[in-house]
Amino acid sequence: MVNGKKELESSWEEILEEVSRHVPPFYFKNFITPLRFRKFEGRDMYVTAPSTTIKSHVEAKYSSFIEAAAYQVKGDAFKLVLITDNEESSSQMKDIIEGRFDGVDSDLNPEYNFDSYVVSDCNRLAYTAAKSISEAPAKYNPLYIFGPVGVGKTHLLHAIGNEILKRDPWKTIRYVNSISFLNEFIFTVRQNNRDSLESFKMRYQSYNVLLFDDIQFLNGGAEKTQEEFFALFNFLYERKRQIVIASDRPSYELPLHDRLKSRFVHGLQADIKEHDIALRIEMFRNYSKLYDIPMSEEILHWLSNHSEGDSRALLGIMNDLILYKKAYSYFVLPEDKIKEIANVRLQTNRKRIGFNADQVIDLLCQKMNIARKDLLGKSRKADYITPRHLCMLILNEVLGLPKAQIGRIFSAQHTTVIHGINKIQEKIATDRNVEDIYQSLKHQISFQ
Repeated sequence: MVNGKKELESSWEEILEEVSRHVPPFYFKNFITPLRFRKFEGRDMYVTAPSTTIKSHVEAKYSSFIEAAAYQVKGDAFKLVLITDNEESSSQMKDIIEGRFDGVDSDLNPEYNFDSYVVSDCNRLAYTAAKSISEAPAKYNPLYIFGPVGVGKTHLLHAIGNEILKRDPWKTIRYVNSISFLNEFIFTVRQNNRDSLESFKMRYQSYNVLLFDDIQFLNGGAEKTQEEFFALFNFLYERKRQIVIASDRPSYELPLHDRLKSRFVHGLQADIKEHDIALRIEMFRNYSKLYDIPMSEEILHWLSNHSEGDSRALLGIMNDLILYKKAYSYFVLPEDKIKEIANVRLQTNRKRIGFNADQVIDLLCQKMNIARKDLLGKSRKADYITPRHLCMLILNEVLGLPKAQIGRIFSAQHTTVIHGINKIQEKIATDRNVEDIYQSLKHQISFQ
């Protein structure tokens, strides 16, 4: 029996040695070494962790490494089963968590940087502010960037994070949008575990830079989440950690508590306006080089003069050109062909560009005599359900918004939006009054 126990312990040591080849020493020492092997039972490998904090982190980051190492050593596949021995996290572990976590959870997109950001008068203020922040974090704190959908706010947030990491690789940075933050917080609370909540708080408190996108969706229906964000904001702000917030509206229009909105005026606020023609020209010029579709100055100006809308609309035109060039094996697309292809999309979009999601919501509220808060709320009253589902359908069908984005607007799951759209389509088919309202709204938005 003693020999059997020694053999198991020897196997665990070999597993640890294999894991150490794939996990950085700092994290191996503080997260893997504290684990204690208990037993192999069937295809399960039981291991204990000294705290819920370590258990959660190992499950999220390193369980696959441990299972792979066990396969290398034992020649069989085992599933790691982690349990805690109910010990409190040591002060040393708390210092580690507050100090730094793995940089891989920053969620930064390396393609979004300052070099790839096209600057014009419509976004120069926000660009300059973002560059200043990246060169001297916490000089302006917080930085609040606002502007309509598709003008480059998210790009700037990622660019700030990537530039700071380039200058100071040791800094911990997190990009997160409000919906992800909300879902993460709700999941943590539902664990009904004090260690999990403390781990959530300490992880966010550990960041040197917090890049928070789409804060407008952190609305009045998320009271506890607002309180948590308020506490996090104060914690980071008091310790001179950089906070950057993006929204589709000025801070005073946010559906948040006044005490939270008041924090945003302490730093710097910069708006981004709709793309002007100079910006569109430069964006088309960059796209033409990036996607190898040569364009003369004349065609660049023609496209820019005839195009409206955000960067996604411009990229949509380029995607059409790329597809046509590939499908018909063109080496260089003739200018008349570029105009012809672009016109197809321009004719479809030209009459819709003036409406954004907010304007559609306001128009529908006016048309159906319903308050905005009731349309976007959670009440299941029949008077609110039909307008809410109708709004979801119009945002999806007329404006072309993805269902996931519509879900964020209504603080609802993707599946809820699908259900709502299906229900209203059934109602339109059977209720003449609803069909008339739908056709009227659709016509007004499509052909303003």
